[in-house]
Amino acid sequence: MEILQVTKLNHKGEGVTAGGFFIPRTLPGEKVSFRPDLTVNIIEPANNRISAICKHYKNCGGCSMQHADAEFIKDWKSKVIINGLEARGLETTIRPIETSNKSSRRRANLHGLKQKKGVIVGFFRKSSDELISTPSCELLHKEIMAAFYLYECLTDIGATRKSIIGIAVSLTDTGLDISVTKATTLNPETIIKISNMCKPYKVARLTWNDEVLCLYNLPIIEFDKTKVNPPPGAFLQATTHGEQVLIKSVTEALASAKKVIDLFSGCGTFSFPAAKKAEVVSFDNTEAMINSLDIGWRNSSNLKKISSHTRDLFKRPVLKHELLSFDAAIIDPPRAGAERQTLEIANSKISRVAAISCNPITFSRDAEILTRGGFNLDWVQPVDQFLWSSHIELVAQFTR
Repeated sequence: MEILQVTKLNHKGEGVTAGGFFIPRTLPGEKVSFRPDLTVNIIEPANNRISAICKHYKNCGGCSMQHADAEFIKDWKSKVIINGLEARGLETTIRPIETSNKSSRRRANLHGLKQKKGVIVGFFRKSSDELISTPSCELLHKEIMAAFYLYECLTDIGATRKSIIGIAVSLTDTGLDISVTKATTLNPETIIKISNMCKPYKVARLTWNDEVLCLYNLPIIEFDKTKVNPPPGAFLQATTHGEQVLIKSVTEALASAKKVIDLFSGCGTFSFPAAKKAEVVSFDNTEAMINSLDIGWRNSSNLKKISSHTRDLFKRPVLKHELLSFDAAIIDPPRAGAERQTLEIANSKISRVAAISCNPITFSRDAEILTRGGFNLDWVQPVDQFLWSSHIELVAQFTR
């Protein structure tokens, strides 16, 4: 047995020892015993250590920071952003982090497995293909968790002992939007059975292997008072609170812009708020989400024009000459960031950028590109929609 001292956390939330060992679920200042079989015991706990509130935390890989108190997590997540920027030679104002409450996640990607003794629905154990049942998850919205038995029933029907099905659930304003994937083919009798199963629960739509199986109500999400019907499995911000903070910050960053390009727009989370004051041109690589955005705009009122286009911005970024008519840009790429697209913005005449990111490391890389192009990084607003995880969302304002 070896006694180790944890000195810091890395950007994944893992404890790091002086010798460079990474030990999950430990905190700076703690002494731990480390056995050859990788068993870790806390010998001297840190003052910031608390007892996890979720009974699944020990095994489930969905959360990684329930052992730390709220103030420690806020401080650590802000420092991850600061450290990422400092590594690129950048400094700015980091605003106080906005944190969503527990039981507020409105979307989840669950999985279902069928076994001889029954079914398992939940999340995978960290760094493992072992599925953990999570019927008492403290992270997901109560309306999602209220239908947990339904997810188990769908697993019993759709999974085999050799396959794991996906169960993507989103809480919309009109009910649950459930998308089951990698499931078995259904016969008419089973479809009727599933339809009857859904009746006790507030299900708006059930999609099975990308085909709509049951439609009880049109799933509706409001983006700043504009109603949108998202396609099955569509990307949505993780919490309503987080989305509101992001929209407020993006609106501030756009200021009085008259023509805005929204890159990686999704269903229009930021396009619709921006269109209250500016003409907007939106791009996303998913045609179904662009169609939802376009229909939402056509059914809206009191918004300026939104033109929406399907385009793979990784393969075909909007070039600097195509950006000539815009005075501001919104960019909200996936975790990989958008290096090529950011280069085109840096070389354009655009004077304001509202950048949203869920990865402080790739954000820092793209921020350096913009600052080299003459932009100032005015401020960063951290948003923690991913409570008890190492994930961090942020909005930043760039101007020149």
